[in-house]
Amino acid sequence: MLHSLLALDNERFAICDTFMVGFPHCFLWFESIGKLLFSGILSDKRPMDNMKLHFDLPQEDELGTNLLSGFRVSPYTSLLFLKDEATYRKYQCLRPEDVSEQDLTLWTDSFWKLLWKIKVRDLLRQRSNSATKTRRRTVPRQLLLKSPCHTGRVRLVLKLFPNAKFVFIHRNPYEVFLSGVHMAETTYGWMFLQQPTNEEMQEYILLQGEILHGEYFACRSDKKLLHQDNCVEVSFEELTKDPALCIRRIYGQLGFDSFDPVVESLYPDRLQKECEELKDYHRNKFNHIVLDDKLKEIIKNRWKDQFDILGYSKDYPND
Repeated sequence: MLHSLLALDNERFAICDTFMVGFPHCFLWFESIGKLLFSGILSDKRPMDNMKLHFDLPQEDELGTNLLSGFRVSPYTSLLFLKDEATYRKYQCLRPEDVSEQDLTLWTDSFWKLLWKIKVRDLLRQRSNSATKTRRRTVPRQLLLKSPCHTGRVRLVLKLFPNAKFVFIHRNPYEVFLSGVHMAETTYGWMFLQQPTNEEMQEYILLQGEILHGEYFACRSDKKLLHQDNCVEVSFEELTKDPALCIRRIYGQLGFDSFDPVVESLYPDRLQKECEELKDYHRNKFNHIVLDDKLKEIIKNRWKDQFDILGYSKDYPND
């Protein structure tokens, strides 16, 4: 939801969309043909959360990077071969001490290739739009990127983009685990080339939470890396309770001026309209997923830092 709401600010941001990550090698020339050929291939809603789905909506850039790298240096490849997850674990954070120089170069080159192509497409679109005077903000637009694994790549992202800004969204750790289980039930299964056991899937979810949050918290404690001028933290509860207010807080802290009346941005009205539509949206409920006391204790212990640092109660919500 947060990614989609920010992406509405198309005066400020250029996005990586669903078609781009599906066809990262050829979207610059294939997009118009491909969207026509595959117009009926996507469902209207995402299977994991019933949010809207179509080729023009923002999507995780890591999916495109994974394809461009030949499935060799991304943690997403582990979803194909979950029994060999440990092989791809080091690519979650891409720390130089964990991966070879060759692997890091392959990922970085693939990432850059995707981003350059997104920028080329964006500049071409803006040039076309400027000819019809449909845009108010001049080029260049800032890239808006989102992939969960970037949570553990703050050091790498800042090395590539020293002026990068981050928005970190967090949620009750129990709900994060339940959401992970729901994601596995509704989405991951379509990708498995190796069928994992429930225990293996559980371990995958727990490890991912430990690795990504552990690295983020380490960066969070280093004010040379993350500080109030380049990083905003919001809770899922804050976002879903009042999305427009949450976005305004993000923009205010990061110094984005779209809500300044002098700027005459179209984004505030566009955001408000989308928020009105979201009033009918119902969050996922995980009542069908039952966690026994042993599993609750495992989550509480292994994700202790998430509870403590982010300020969540260790009492299970329904107990």
